[in-house]
Amino acid sequence: MFSKTDTAALPVVAVIAAAGSGTRLGADQPKAFVELAGRTLVERALDGLASSGVVGRTFVMISSDMQGRMAEILDDPANQAAWAGMRVSTGTGGSERSDSVFAGLQLVEGELGSPVDCVECAQVDEAIVLVHDAARCLTPPAMIAQVVEQVRAHGEAGTAAGVVPTLPVTDTIKTVEGGTVTGTPARDGLVAVQTPQGFLFSALMDANRKYQAGLELGRGHARLATDDASIMELADYPVAITDGDDRAMKITTPRDFAIAEMMVER
Repeated sequence: MFSKTDTAALPVVAVIAAAGSGTRLGADQPKAFVELAGRTLVERALDGLASSGVVGRTFVMISSDMQGRMAEILDDPANQAAWAGMRVSTGTGGSERSDSVFAGLQLVEGELGSPVDCVECAQVDEAIVLVHDAARCLTPPAMIAQVVEQVRAHGEAGTAAGVVPTLPVTDTIKTVEGGTVTGTPARDGLVAVQTPQGFLFSALMDANRKYQAGLELGRGHARLATDDASIMELADYPVAITDGDDRAMKITTPRDFAIAEMMVER
């Protein structure tokens, strides 16, 4: 299903999932637009992608009612200067994260091979796609570049169609059912996964098409995929890992937000 790919000249396109409601954060607006030390999470996520120096194109997938707010962010001269080397557009996300990512991939597909719409994507039908969460807005630029480097390396070798950053699991993990412990998986076989997750576009798009078809048919895996590597796994694509970073934490709860504030202010 997967073979060696010439990745040296492939453009890098990012899709940011930013349509989440922010309910668990206790916010009165979508989480991506909550300000962390004076800057929204989505702006900080874009800062990291631009600063990595490896991303030429980004699609930010947001809810339809936040398109106007995002337009204001994109029109800000300071942001335009900060993201000068990276073209940014918006798209409308879905009710589930997987729906938002799939919609973003369709936007990427529409530009591949079209020099009019995407100079970075001209005359190619393949790309490296980074799928990132606005909620992981403090991800270091160096980690983003590392993910891209590893996708290129694994693609060239034919060893994996994607790469995900991970951290070791330090807590003991239990499986439970009905309020009762049913097992204790060995920690040495577990990792915590972060974003951005990087993939060859053709493989990720194929996996997402199959996943969406499964949802339409009501198959058992419906809505179970909580990240993009899960969707690749369901389609039997190999995915490799690379080192993650504590700063790439996901901001979900008020406690997470407080920790992120301390990290920014340090």
